[in-house]
Amino acid sequence: MKKLTALLCITALLCGCTSKNTNTSNTDTTASADATSASDTIDDTTGTTGPTEPAPTDPVLDSDPSEMIVLGETKDMTTVANLDWSKVYREALEDFKKSDKYDDTARFTIYDVNDDLVPELIISYGPAGNKTYLIKTISSGLYTQFDPITECDMLNYVMDRSLITTTRYRDDIQVMNIQLYRLKGKALANVGSFQRSNLAVKEDGVFVSEETFTQEYNHFISGFIKDIGEDHSFDDDVIKAALGEYDDWKDAFAAVLNDYLKTRKENDDNHFSLMDINGDDVPELFISGAYHYAPYVQVFSWNGCPVPVGSFGNSEGTIGFDEKNKEIYSKVDSPSYTAGSIYTFNDNYKLSQVFSYGDTENSKQQDENAEISYSVNGERTDKTSYQKAVKERLNDSLYILGMDNDLTEETIKDFKNGKYTEPKKKK
Repeated sequence: MKKLTALLCITALLCGCTSKNTNTSNTDTTASADATSASDTIDDTTGTTGPTEPAPTDPVLDSDPSEMIVLGETKDMTTVANLDWSKVYREALEDFKKSDKYDDTARFTIYDVNDDLVPELIISYGPAGNKTYLIKTISSGLYTQFDPITECDMLNYVMDRSLITTTRYRDDIQVMNIQLYRLKGKALANVGSFQRSNLAVKEDGVFVSEETFTQEYNHFISGFIKDIGEDHSFDDDVIKAALGEYDDWKDAFAAVLNDYLKTRKENDDNHFSLMDINGDDVPELFISGAYHYAPYVQVFSWNGCPVPVGSFGNSEGTIGFDEKNKEIYSKVDSPSYTAGSIYTFNDNYKLSQVFSYGDTENSKQQDENAEISYSVNGERTDKTSYQKAVKERLNDSLYILGMDNDLTEETIKDFKNGKYTEPKKKK
């Protein structure tokens, strides 16, 4: 599963984008209005100059579904005085905690995925590779609880397009199935799908060429992608923080830090930093974890609740912040490729990618005959242009975030009292 996902990411990074219509308007509020195929936006006016080879096929993909509809149950709460999402979600969290589905794998996220300024509640449970997700949303006084999304490897949110994606991998037939959804009002509409086997690929249930698949995937699943449903444990203090029941941001962030401390694994290497990057006079919280040689950095902001902005993976335990331009830098350096991105952080607590680059020079270390590719902003380019663009765009003088304070009981107590090491700029 991870190998196939990594392959898709590398391909999307290095093969360039299609010149498709990028309109992602979703003003309609019904599933039927939203349920348009991802391929409907393709510019098909370009002709061909000769016969083309048929797309490869694979019998195992014929039995794999190309569309998975998610239905839901809606409750009219327009007559409820002073309807408060936090009270509704607290009841939902408490009910789940009492159910037979609750176990030590259960996690949840509270985050606005449809840009209506009211967050959704996403609960996950089950073992890795076979997770179930529950999505609950409030819109215009209507409370909708969608049917369980089952047998998932992961649930993601594509920030630039406000899309929810499910990823399922069938090990028995070596098939990966990615479904795209858009949440609007009480509708969770299926708007596209991508499927891959060892022999062939499908888009929206139709066999296509590898090139078309890569272009379409790169077009729709790009920018900052956030895991959803797994940000918080069901610890009482964490629930209280996530629902905005702490008046002091330090108490809420301390609950988040303690949650990491309680759930850290034996070889985890956890640290944290605090710095105000959006100018609201409350610092964002940056927590690094996992193994010291391949960590992540999780970012939390504050809007009365600790907002789980997202996680940067494989970032050497840190991410960079350009104070002048208010931009976040992230870099991945793997055995086969190097890639970096620059993001801005907006008022809706979302990250937008403004620059990206990548090359496969590292692959020479694995195979001296490997072909080297270079990409800037999703477009293939030559080495000289690549180096020039990266040099002109990157800033080496950054604040390094994620490694300033060890994560211990003592440092969390000090933090609550306003004592912590502030970030330093790398010269």
